[in-house]
Amino acid sequence: MPQDTPNPEQPTSPDAPGLTRRDFLRLAGGVVVLFSLGPEARSAVTSTGTDQSAGLGGWLRIGPDSRVTVFTPTPEVGQGLRTSLAQIAADELSLPMSSIDIIMGDTDRVPAQTPADHGSAVATIGPRLRAAAAQARSIIAELAAARWDVDPEAVQVRDGLAAVADDPERSVAIGELARGRRLVRRPSDMTVLEPSGEHRLVGQSVPRVDGPEIVTGTVPFVGDLRLPDMVYAKLLRPPCLDARLVGVDARAAARQSGVVAVVQQGDFVAVVAERPDLAEKALRLVRASWEEPGRPHTSSLYDDMRRSAKLTDRTRHEGDADAALAAAQYGFSATYRTAFVAHAPIEPHGAVAAQEADRIIVHASTQRPFLHRDAVSRAFDLPPERVRVIAAPVGGAFGGKDEGDVSVAAVRLARAVRRPVMLTYSREEEFTWGYFRPAALIDVQCGANGDGDITAWACDAFNCGPRGADPPYAFPNQRVDSYDCDVPLRQGHWRGDGGPANTFAREVHLDHVASELGHDPVGFRLRHLTADERMARVVRTAAEAYGWREARAPTGLGVGFACAADSGAFVAQIAEVEVSRVTGEVRVRRVLTAHDCGLIINPDGLRNQIEGAVIMGLGFTLREAVRYEQGRILSDTFASYAIPTIRDTPALETMLIPNPDRPARGAGTAAIFPIAAAVTNAVFDATGRRLRELPLSPERVRAGMTADDQ
Repeated sequence: MPQDTPNPEQPTSPDAPGLTRRDFLRLAGGVVVLFSLGPEARSAVTSTGTDQSAGLGGWLRIGPDSRVTVFTPTPEVGQGLRTSLAQIAADELSLPMSSIDIIMGDTDRVPAQTPADHGSAVATIGPRLRAAAAQARSIIAELAAARWDVDPEAVQVRDGLAAVADDPERSVAIGELARGRRLVRRPSDMTVLEPSGEHRLVGQSVPRVDGPEIVTGTVPFVGDLRLPDMVYAKLLRPPCLDARLVGVDARAAARQSGVVAVVQQGDFVAVVAERPDLAEKALRLVRASWEEPGRPHTSSLYDDMRRSAKLTDRTRHEGDADAALAAAQYGFSATYRTAFVAHAPIEPHGAVAAQEADRIIVHASTQRPFLHRDAVSRAFDLPPERVRVIAAPVGGAFGGKDEGDVSVAAVRLARAVRRPVMLTYSREEEFTWGYFRPAALIDVQCGANGDGDITAWACDAFNCGPRGADPPYAFPNQRVDSYDCDVPLRQGHWRGDGGPANTFAREVHLDHVASELGHDPVGFRLRHLTADERMARVVRTAAEAYGWREARAPTGLGVGFACAADSGAFVAQIAEVEVSRVTGEVRVRRVLTAHDCGLIINPDGLRNQIEGAVIMGLGFTLREAVRYEQGRILSDTFASYAIPTIRDTPALETMLIPNPDRPARGAGTAAIFPIAAAVTNAVFDATGRRLRELPLSPERVRAGMTADDQ
């Protein structure tokens, strides 16, 4: 039976917005269950209430009011995580979703751990949360059993009540059982989960809990925040990357009406004013001189990458790929290239920082609040507990709002002027001073025998990392290596990281080999998927749903196929295109996606993620590329860096493959992996010309149709 501790009178409520993790565990009345996202952590609280929560993934609390609160470090960034977690907790506790509160991304209130990758957050957090909810249900049953002196197995916990199964008059609200107690537990290996067949909410397309606020425009983004006495800041930016400030004259700016201060600390210069327009106006009056370094030209990028390459990851080495390549009856070699790509969120970076007594409070548009907290802590030599970062609702991130630059700058200014400061990037700053998806150079070599079997596969991936480079196919001899390179632009996480680039190279090359050997693209893949039945099932599902007819490409129809796996999700895509032989413009008419990510929590939410990934993938497939010269980003507006719009969206068909016996896996990125290859293969099927560089701009497509096949 649980050992409970009376909860003494406390002046602070456990639900107070500013409550720290340590205070929460010390003060919280009710049932608290802790869970881990990684290796099992030690007990997260001692008998004296000491916080040992590092390494935990979250906690679940049943309060005296019968409400359930889930605390997790991973914020909501648009993928519907808040809704999915509420479904999981409510299902396991047999509660309505309206009884579930989710606290996310507040470094004072959630466990101090870098959160899960957002593309696989449900897969990472979901099972632990389900176990925590089951443990909480078990504790409630034990408390009720002790009250009525019955066996815990005789107690049912349903709809917020604990009741004896054969005596419904003996029932009590779960909050009543929790009241006056302070119980802290962790799920054990013996925790009994509700059978999957009894799910009421998991597997259902329930509306997003934050949907009304999103569609009515009442979600409070960073730019909507207003603090008392708050001022606004704009940063002085260099004329090019790596420029060094030589001199600055800000006297005219400082004299402008409404200017609070011009802050200069080394190369850091900013104007702070009572209104954002006044800060922008004054910033234009700052006179600065810069020392500009020489920068390489875009045209030398791929040569520079190859010259500076350093082997960093040997993803797969099986058999002897080099010997098998030398002995192969047929050999196929090619190089694939992808450009730097911007994140291009609709909401630029932003943060509001305020100094409060001996603490700093930051509201930031970020998917990684603890990274922002730690960046501020390091920058100002402060203990982490003196920095609180609250992740505001995010208007698009895609991996681009990890680093804490904007929060550090906002804090620097708030400390300088001793007032709360809002710092938001302009569109040009967003495109120029963030970081980019790495450009990629990928060499692929393949050997095959006379029967059409691939006998050797070798891949060298430069600058894009190993993600997605490991083929799902049963090639007997494989070598997959990745290399880091020196590049002129700042680069970092982007949706799926290097997976889309590696998949593009692999799936286009495989299509090329199938065509050269006279095989149907789908049949050729299935021929080599003998060791991965789950992927083979997805491939067959897509082909059957589309009505695929076996034929050797090119057929002139403009249909392409590709498949990939990521984070435990499997996806196959078929794209239909039209190609103008006059302009070189590629128009994608239709995309069919078959998707298996195990247990599906929310089908509508999953479709939204898949279709969003497809549309985003069409952007870097057809048009998106960061253009730069001499350290100056030229694609710095939506006019010069065009992302897909509703007019570019093809007919989208999504086949969700039910697999409830498998755990839910990451669904946020897999569908973006194969789309570039599917479209590129469709362009080959339409034109007979094989393109190996993204984006498929009209100029590149037109040139490909007038040149010999590579």
